[in-house]
Amino acid sequence: MPDDEADGVAVRPLSADRFAEFRAITDYAFQPEEGPQEYDDEPERIADRYGAFDGGDLVSVCGHYDLTANLRGEWVSMAGLAAVATPPERRRKGYVRALIDDALERWRGKFPLAALWPFSRSYYAQFGWATANTYTEYTCPPDQLAFARGAVDGEARPASADDWRDLQAVHEAQAGETSLALRRSSEAWWRERVLREDDEDRPWAYVYERDGEARGYLVYSFEDLGGPKHMNQRLTVADAAAANHDAWLGMLGFLADHDSQASEVRLRSDARTDLLDLVSDPEAVDCEVKTGPMARIVDVADALSACPYPADVSAELTLRVTDETAAWNDGQFRLAVSDGSGTVTADASGDPDATVGIGTLSQLVVGYHDVEAARRIGDLSLADGGIADALAALFPPERTYLRTFF
Repeated sequence: MPDDEADGVAVRPLSADRFAEFRAITDYAFQPEEGPQEYDDEPERIADRYGAFDGGDLVSVCGHYDLTANLRGEWVSMAGLAAVATPPERRRKGYVRALIDDALERWRGKFPLAALWPFSRSYYAQFGWATANTYTEYTCPPDQLAFARGAVDGEARPASADDWRDLQAVHEAQAGETSLALRRSSEAWWRERVLREDDEDRPWAYVYERDGEARGYLVYSFEDLGGPKHMNQRLTVADAAAANHDAWLGMLGFLADHDSQASEVRLRSDARTDLLDLVSDPEAVDCEVKTGPMARIVDVADALSACPYPADVSAELTLRVTDETAAWNDGQFRLAVSDGSGTVTADASGDPDATVGIGTLSQLVVGYHDVEAARRIGDLSLADGGIADALAALFPPERTYLRTFF
């Protein structure tokens, strides 16, 4: 694939001998408080690394992930963009735009969708990304979880990196119920990213079992909040999954048993607020809804063809899509759906049934917004009211929750 050489900038893969430079740039961007770091050999790659070069100088970097995500009940390929960083002396010169343009070109034809975790939502919105899901963060005293002690039969046991297959099985059971959940099938991902096997500050991990089968897991760490030792610590759950509600209760009961060790527990879930209905004193629970990752369609024809549709819905309509970043998406498309599958063709003839920006269309496809929200909050406009019914039938809202940070 040719380099993106607009304005004299070339984007190309980074070889192993550029690893120290890559880390120096990302360390300054994401953990400057740690100071300059030194690195030996390049570790096993989970993401592919790319750099923007101005002349011979490496001026900006990013990582590309090859992911698999649940889209409306089916697994599809999804690209991940991460570690986008530019040294301060090189910023505001268009290098990130060059990286994004190059990434979309490389992903086209392979990944219908792409996702990222933004440092600034408005910054990435200008390139067509839009919020993919929200999530709820709870903080409460452990005794507020005491209702779950003994609620179900089961037991928790410590987990090591060698137990990654048990965690993977639980994760996949939960992921099958939430749109945009990632598959995480790589052993290296579990060992290096979740359990941080070789990290000096690696987290604690427990598997929750019922009848000898893994049904849930927790990965968490402790933070000293000051004051007497063991009297004022926060237990923060970094990752968790439960195969069903009973397993979730079992894990909450396990967290409640840390009341002699932590003054508060912090955990996150999708945007539902069920915990407030379960605790004895909801006012003792801080509950904050936050925005999560962002997603965008890479190629409109690919995404609308890959999207599963309700089997009992048939429709044919024309969409006028606007996309200021990926020119191949900026146009008019005819979508024909029957038997759960869609066929997409470019069709510039006639007036469109609907006009929509790439960000709002992305939210419709993944299920974050329903049609009414896309009209009210987004930029979806319709030729007539009947089109709203057709779109609502094709794109019903989903429980979206991409909880995996990359």
